Amino acid sequence: MTRVHDTQTGKIPPFMNADPFILSHVCVTACARSRTSTFLRQACGSRTHLAALAMLTWGAAAHAATGPRCTVHAGKGETVVEAILLDDTPDPKPGRVIIDAHGIIRCAGATCQPTAPHPTVISCPQDSLSPGFINPHDHIDFTGDAPQPDTGERFEHRNEWRKGLDGHTELKGAIGDTNPELIAWGELRFLISGITSMVGDSMAPGLVRNLDFAAGLEGLPQRPVTYQIFPLDDVSGIMRTHDCDYGHHPSTPADVAATPAFLAHVAEGTNGAAHNEFRCLSSNTYDRTPQKGGGGISQDMMQPGMTILHGVGLGANDFDLLHNRGISLVWSPRSNLALYGRTVDIPAARAHGVTIALGTDWLPSGSMNMSREFACAVHYNRDHLASALSSRDLWRMATQGGAEAVHGGSVMGAIAPDHVADLVLFRPQGQTPYDAAVQSTPGTVDMVMRGGHVLYGDRKVIRHLHQPGCEKVVIDGQAKALCIRTDQHFSFATLKRDMARRHIYPLVTTGTPPNEPPCETLEETRARLPNARLTGPK
Repeated sequence: MTRVHDTQTGKIPPFMNADPFILSHVCVTACARSRTSTFLRQACGSRTHLAALAMLTWGAAAHAATGPRCTVHAGKGETVVEAILLDDTPDPKPGRVIIDAHGIIRCAGATCQPTAPHPTVISCPQDSLSPGFINPHDHIDFTGDAPQPDTGERFEHRNEWRKGLDGHTELKGAIGDTNPELIAWGELRFLISGITSMVGDSMAPGLVRNLDFAAGLEGLPQRPVTYQIFPLDDVSGIMRTHDCDYGHHPSTPADVAATPAFLAHVAEGTNGAAHNEFRCLSSNTYDRTPQKGGGGISQDMMQPGMTILHGVGLGANDFDLLHNRGISLVWSPRSNLALYGRTVDIPAARAHGVTIALGTDWLPSGSMNMSREFACAVHYNRDHLASALSSRDLWRMATQGGAEAVHGGSVMGAIAPDHVADLVLFRPQGQTPYDAAVQSTPGTVDMVMRGGHVLYGDRKVIRHLHQPGCEKVVIDGQAKALCIRTDQHFSFATLKRDMARRHIYPLVTTGTPPNEPPCETLEETRARLPNARLTGPK
C-alpha cells in the first residue's frame, strides 16, 4: 500500500491504518468533495489501489464494476454489504453487515469480517444502508381505489366520511378488493420505496412481510399480530360522547393479551366522539353500565401489546398513559390532514416519551408509498412544527418505531446481530446519511433486501448477483430490476399490463402523484378553497 503522510506533520494520519473498505470510503468521499489537504490528495491518488485491496481482503479473484456508487461480486455462503450504516447515532459511519445463509445478520460494524472464504459482496461506500421500513398501518385491499380530486370538505370523525353522518358527504368511491394481483401491485408500490414489512389486512405472498398473517411472515420468528379496525364494534357508524354504548361485541383485554401486538384504530377524529373511544378503551370505571345484548362498558385495554392507530383526538394526559404502559402510536400525517385538517399532536407525544411509528393508511386519503408519507411528514414538520423533527427522527419512526409498534424490535427494525437482514440501500441525498432515506424516491433506492434475498434494486447491482426470477423495469427513469418471479405465478410484465388495462393507479410516479391527497391544515385548505365545507371555527 502507498504510504501517505501529512506533509505538515510528517506523520501517517491515524485513519490510514483503518480497514481497507473504511479507508477507501474516506478517500473516495474526500476526493469527491475535492478538498485541499495534501495528504488527502495523496490518498486519493491511490484510491484505486485501496479499492482493489479492499476487494482482495475478501479473497475475491475478480469483481464486477456496477457504476460510480457500487461494486458487486457474487459468491456463496455469506453476503457482505458495505455502506454507511444507519444505526441511530448522530453521525453514522461506514461499515459492513455480514449476513448468513439463512438471511440473519451475524455482525454489523466497521470491524466485521466474513467467515466464508468467498462471500457475495455488495459494496456501495457512499450509500446509506438502512433497516427496511416497517409500515404498521395500511388497508392494502384499497389499492385499486385512486384518490379523488380534493373538494376541501373536512371532517371531525371517521364515521362522518364513512357513513355520511352529521350532514357530511359519504366517501363512496373506496371499495376494497382482495384480488391477488391488486394486492401484489400495492405491495410492490411499498417494496420499491423501501418497505420490507407491513400490516395491511390483506396480503400477497413473497413480497413484503405481512405481519398480520401467519402465511405472510416469510420466516420471521414471531406470531402474527392482530389488526383491528373497529375495536368497539362500531362498523355501523356509532358515535358516542358520554358512554360506551357501541356494538355488542367489542374487543377485550384478553384479545390484546393473546397476540404479540394489537393494532387498533382509536380516536380517529378531532371531536368529543373521537376522544370518547379512547376513554372507553382505557378505563375500567368510565362506564360500568352494560347495554342489553352485550357491550356498553368501558374496558382498560391499554396493555403493553396495544398499539394505537391514528390517535388524532388524544391529548397530554392520554400520552402520559401511553408512555407509562409502553404503548406505541402510529402516525399517518397525510391521511389525517387530508380528512381532518389536523393530525395527532406529535410534539406533545414525543415530549411524553411515546414511541411513534409512521404508516401510510390507505391510497384514497393517504400515501402511495413511504417516500410520499415522508414527503408529507417533512412538509408538515417544516411548516408547522418549526422543524422540530430531524431526518433521523423521521427515519427512526419508519424503522425502530415500526418495529416497536408490532412488538418485533428483537428481530427487526435495526441493523444488529440476530436481526433479519431486511435492508435497503439509498443513494446519497441531502446533507446527512439519514436524509438519503427520508428524501428518497423509488428511483434512488439501490437495493431492497428481505431476509437476505434482494427483491429490487439498481439493474447493474442485481445483474452481477446472478439471481433467478429477475425482470428489467424502469422506475423514475432509472434502470432497475425486480426479482419476484420465483414467488409469483405471474410476471411483472403481465401484472403491469393487467393493471394498465384496468386503469389502476400507477406503481410509481415522477414527482407528485395524480390527485395526491393534500398535506395541509384546515387553515391552508380554507385559504386555497375558501368556499369549501370545513370543520372547525371559521
